[in-house]
This record gives sequence, structure tokens and C-alpha cells, in this order.
Amino acid sequence: MAAKHEPNLVVRLVTDDQGRPKYIEDDDQRHYKVVFEVENAPEDAYVATFELDPSYYDPIRTLKPDSDGKFRLATTTHGDYPLIVRLLRSNGVELVLKDSIVRGLRRTRSTMASSPAIDAALSEIADH
Repeated sequence: MAAKHEPNLVVRLVTDDQGRPKYIEDDDQRHYKVVFEVENAPEDAYVATFELDPSYYDPIRTLKPDSDGKFRLATTTHGDYPLIVRLLRSNGVELVLKDSIVRGLRRTRSTMASSPAIDAALSEIADH
């Protein structure tokens, strides 16, 4: 686990008011809404490039910090895959964060509502 001052990647399911995961369904597949966020990014990080699975229409997404100074990407996922985030700092150093969707979701599971729907979503994502 990363120290509090080190940058790390957080993966969260987006949920409704009842704590159920939100998703889009097409062709009998659920694409769960997720948010990828870099916590503890260095203050001089000015851009983050999120490298998603190549099956995405736009698998490389480059973002500047939002109004809260956070690097956040909202998207959907049908299954697990390696996720890479590259943080570019003003000193020219690139920090690379690597994780998988399922590992990230499992780390944040305790912050989500106790719900069979969330457990089912995590299981479905892990199986695909």
C-alpha cells in the first residue's frame, strides 16, 4: 500500500442514492460507471495520461487537474484490465502508476455501501 504522501490510483464504482452501482447495458453486457482518481499527486503535476484497455474507442485520455486540483477520469468498464496513469511534472519527471480495475475496486470496497449489488458488480467485472 502506498504511503499517504505518495501518489496512488483509486478506482471507485459510481452508485445511485441507494448505493447500487450505476451501469449502461447493451448487448446483454453491463458497462459499470467508474471513476479513476490519482490521490496525492505532486503539486507540480500538470497533466495525467490514463491508458485504458485498447478496446475503448478512445483508450488514451490526457487530463489536466480539475477545479479541486485532482486528476479524475469518469468512464465505464465491462471487465478487468491493466490501467496505467502517467503523471507529468513541471521538472520533466514522469511518474507512472499501474494497477488493475479489480484490485483498485477491492481496495475501495470498504468505502462502499454494504450491498449484494456491489458485490455482484465486482464479481462480474472480475470475471470479464
